[in-house]
Amino acid sequence: MTQSSVPTSSHENASSNRSLRSHLATLIWFGKLLWRASPAGLGTDAGAMIPAALLPAVRLLILERLLDSVNTVIGQGEAGFRQILIWILLLAGLQLLLAGINAVRARARAIVREKTGWRLQELVIQKAADVALHHYEQPVFFDRQQRALWASIWRSFSVFHSALLSIELTITLLSYLGLLVTGHLSLPFVLIIGAYPILLSHLRRGKETYNLHRRQTADKRHTDYYVQLLTDRDAAKEIRLYHLGDHLTRAWKELAESLRSERLRLTMHQQKHLGYASLTTIVTFFAALLILLWQAVAGLITFGAFFALANAVNRFQEQLSTLLRTISSVFEEMLYITDLQDFVATPEERQPKMVSIPDRPFTIVCEDLCFAYPDGPTVLDKLNVTIDANEKIALVGENGSGKTTLIKLLLGLYPPTSGRILIGGIDITTIDPEAMRSKCAAVFQDFLQYQRSAAENVGYGRVEAMVDVPRIQAAAIASGASEFIDHLPDRYETTLGRYFTGGQDLSRGQWQKLALSRAYFREAQFLIFDEPTAALDPRAEVEVFKQFRALAEGKSAIFVSHRMASARVADRIMVLKGGHLVEHGTHDELLNLAGEYARMFTLQAKWYRSEDF
Repeated sequence: MTQSSVPTSSHENASSNRSLRSHLATLIWFGKLLWRASPAGLGTDAGAMIPAALLPAVRLLILERLLDSVNTVIGQGEAGFRQILIWILLLAGLQLLLAGINAVRARARAIVREKTGWRLQELVIQKAADVALHHYEQPVFFDRQQRALWASIWRSFSVFHSALLSIELTITLLSYLGLLVTGHLSLPFVLIIGAYPILLSHLRRGKETYNLHRRQTADKRHTDYYVQLLTDRDAAKEIRLYHLGDHLTRAWKELAESLRSERLRLTMHQQKHLGYASLTTIVTFFAALLILLWQAVAGLITFGAFFALANAVNRFQEQLSTLLRTISSVFEEMLYITDLQDFVATPEERQPKMVSIPDRPFTIVCEDLCFAYPDGPTVLDKLNVTIDANEKIALVGENGSGKTTLIKLLLGLYPPTSGRILIGGIDITTIDPEAMRSKCAAVFQDFLQYQRSAAENVGYGRVEAMVDVPRIQAAAIASGASEFIDHLPDRYETTLGRYFTGGQDLSRGQWQKLALSRAYFREAQFLIFDEPTAALDPRAEVEVFKQFRALAEGKSAIFVSHRMASARVADRIMVLKGGHLVEHGTHDELLNLAGEYARMFTLQAKWYRSEDF
């Protein structure tokens, strides 16, 4: 394996070491999901399973009667033929009945497959949207999410089908055993003893396959990343410029071949042990035939019975082998479904008994606020900040000073490592995150470019108000986006981006104005601009921030910028350095202080003097 593999923790091994009771509980949990998704399809398939399972044994009984009848009517001509015709017609009717049952079950399974696959993927998507954002800073979360998604897409119907098939095969085998007892009491025991090594081999195989899949999750995500990178439109320019295509393809191929080789080695190992175990079934098959032959020679069973029971022995071993493989498959698949269950059980960000906040401008207070990303350094260290209601704050500082992290904490996207944030006097950790964010609007540096219509790109700022076309247009005018939207082929109904046929691509600055439009459209009480104007020139940025100040009238607002000149539109400027608030005040006050802000302002200002170029 490559260096990207990581040791599997005890928690990560938990799924493969669960008890039978735990697996049964997971199977019941999964069965309830299937039932809620498609009760009619599940009920139809399960109901038709019982007659489908019993018909093979009934067919052998009819075959026995047919052969015995043929043996007695040989030489009787037409009269004898009429005696056996009833058995032939019964066999034909049985085949038609079985074909009809299989057709009904196939239709029911198709319904279950479609509905449950959609429902399980929905569970993963909903959970991914509901968990706290700090989970996305942990690679182990992405591994768990990936396994859950694989389970929802590839494993859901397999478990349902294999579980029902196991029950069906068990019923069929019991019916065969009922037939075999009539031949000799020892036959069932001989055949079951011979199957025991096969059962152990299949169960071991399922566990080994799952553990390998679990170990390979991180590396498999690496191969997926290489594929995504090599096929991504935005990455294509740089990959071609730096001639990275061959290098990245070799890296993908090396890792993919390593994973494939490991899977192949395990398969060869498993097939060897299954081959040894299958020898016992050969021995027991011939032992059962010798018992039947002895019974026939002794006159204890008829020729028809000998033929039917010999057929039953053969079918019993075939079906038993299938059952053991299916049970092993169910065991293995349940390990994957456990991944889905564990992921769905991840605690949601929103918890019961959380409070809302007053529908009015609020004061924000940070008390000894500390934050560190998982396995990372401290980003904010005992930060004490107060932002008054309706105050406009400019947040400045060098890269890595903690500006964006502070924004994420103020929006409740991350919980503080220590200290607290008070929103209107209420601890932010007790506030319903949805209620909090419904009163906030933010434009981030890495704003999204939705490959949807221009109207949707604006309306996503407040989804419940997207039907308000005049309001969408007003937001676009406020951000300046209407200037290019009015020239698009279908104006606000034009699909944007190059992902879908007919889409119109935009410049970075135009996409940025759409992101600003979403913030205007939201009509929030608390506004945050986290360097959203990085693609604009300094003069255009100042104009945007003047618009922003007008929009923020009567509201609390924070904007982050690397350009000191833009900060002058704020009521107060806060300077962060190394996770600490080192200065705050107006532009003039901070210049007179001759501290960090003055140093950064002077450093930037000289780049705009022609004599410095």
